[in-house]
Amino acid sequence: MSAFTRIPPRPAAPPASFRGWGRKDAISSPSPAWSPSGSASRWCRSRSGASGSRPALPRHRGRAGAGRACGRLSPQRAFAGGAGLRGSRPEGSAARQSIISNYSGYLLINPGEPSANAAGFGGDWASRQIGLVQAGLDWLRELVATHAIACDWQEDVPAITAAATSRGESSRHATRRRYEAWGIASKAYPAEDLRRILGTAYYRYGIQSLTRALVQPAALHRGLADHLPAGVTLLENTTVHSLSGEAPFTVATSGGEFTADRVFITNNLHARAFGLARDRMIGIYTYGDAFTPELDRDQLELLGEMPQWGALPAHRMGTTMRKTGRCLLIRSGDSYEREREPAAVRAMLTQLYRNRFPAMRTHEFEHVWGGLTAVTHNGAFAFGQVRPGLFVSAGCGGAGVTRGTIHGKLLAELACGSQSQLLTDRLAQKGPNWLPPEPFRGAGAKAQIAWEQWLAGAER
Repeated sequence: MSAFTRIPPRPAAPPASFRGWGRKDAISSPSPAWSPSGSASRWCRSRSGASGSRPALPRHRGRAGAGRACGRLSPQRAFAGGAGLRGSRPEGSAARQSIISNYSGYLLINPGEPSANAAGFGGDWASRQIGLVQAGLDWLRELVATHAIACDWQEDVPAITAAATSRGESSRHATRRRYEAWGIASKAYPAEDLRRILGTAYYRYGIQSLTRALVQPAALHRGLADHLPAGVTLLENTTVHSLSGEAPFTVATSGGEFTADRVFITNNLHARAFGLARDRMIGIYTYGDAFTPELDRDQLELLGEMPQWGALPAHRMGTTMRKTGRCLLIRSGDSYEREREPAAVRAMLTQLYRNRFPAMRTHEFEHVWGGLTAVTHNGAFAFGQVRPGLFVSAGCGGAGVTRGTIHGKLLAELACGSQSQLLTDRLAQKGPNWLPPEPFRGAGAKAQIAWEQWLAGAER
C-alpha cells in the first residue's frame, strides 16, 4: 500500500476520533471531533475517504481506573475518550476518517530546543532529548511489527531538509556540523542531486534530515486504536463535558459519568479547557496538507527519479512536501488561533506548488485541509502530574508523534511509581514558559509569525 492510498472503510458506523499515539490511558478526550460549525470541517477533507469504525459503544456509568499501561495500575478497566470538550474547535481529523490534519507522516527524532531543558541537563542535552524521541520511535516500530499494522512504514525513503536560499544553505551547513558533533551522520545533497531526486531546481543544498521513517499516518493511527491492550476500552465519539477538580475525579461525558483515581489529559491545546497550561500554550493553525490528484507517468517523472521522497524546509515557516504513491503533498502556512479562509489557503498552496514545479501540466489539488496545534514559547511540553492523580502531556515542540508516544508511556510509569532513566531525563526538563495575557499574547504571536515568515523568504 503506498503511503497515502485510500484506506478501506470499516463496517458502517459514525466516524470517530482517536489521537492516543501510545497514550493509552487517557480518560479525557485525545482529540475533538469535527464540529459542523467548525470552519475546518467545512472544507478540510482527507485522502483516505474511509468513514467506518467499530460499532459505537453504549453509554457507561461507573468507575474507571487508570488501567494497566504498565501492568500495575488499577485492575479496573481504563477508558480512552474519543472526542473533545463540548464546543471546542477541531484540532485534528477523525482518525478513522482522515489523515491527521497537520501531520505529513514524518517520524523524526529532533532533539528540540536547549531552552526547554533544566539547567542541570548539561552539554548532553541533545543526546538525552534524542534518546527520548528514539525510544518513542522504537516503541512505535515494535507496535507496528507486533500487530502487523499496514501503515506503509518506510525507513529507506530519502527525507531531505532542503534549502532554497543562501541563509537556508548556511543554516543547513551549521546544522550538519551540529549533527556530527552529536555523533549523527548526515549526508549532504548538492543542488544537482536535489534536482535529480526531487525533480526541481528550486533548492540549492540539502542534508539528510532526522526523519527515521515515513508512514501513512491515518493507517498508523487506526492500527494503534485497533490494537489497544485488553484492559483499555476506547470510547469513540464521546464528548467530555467536565472534569472535577480532585481525586477521585468525576468525568462527565456524552456517554455517561465516570469516576477515576487517576486521569490522563493528552488532548494537546484543549488541555486549556480543563484549566491546564492556559498561560503556557497558544493555538496555531497549520495548512498541511494539500494533495494533488493521482498523476500520470509523465507528470510523475517531473517530480524526480525517486518513486517516493520527503522534503522538509530549512526554516520552520517553510514548505514541507512528499511524493507518495502517485501524488504530491504540500504543507505550509500558519495563523494564530483562527483559520484562514479556505480559498486563500488553496491559493497560497497552489502558488508554492507552481514555484517549485512550474512545468507541471496543472497545479490542481484534489484535497486541501488544515488543523490546530499547540505551540509554547520555548518549545517545551506540559508534562507530569499537575496535582494528585491528574497527569498531563500537552504542547508541540517538534517530533510530536515520536515524542508524544514516549510521553504516554512515561506518564504511565509515573502514575504507577516506576523509575527509569528516560523518566528521570524527562522530568529534568523545564516546562513551557509563561505567556502574557491577551491582547499582548496575540499581538506578540502574530508579530512573531510575520517576522519568521519574512525571514523564511523563498523557503516558504
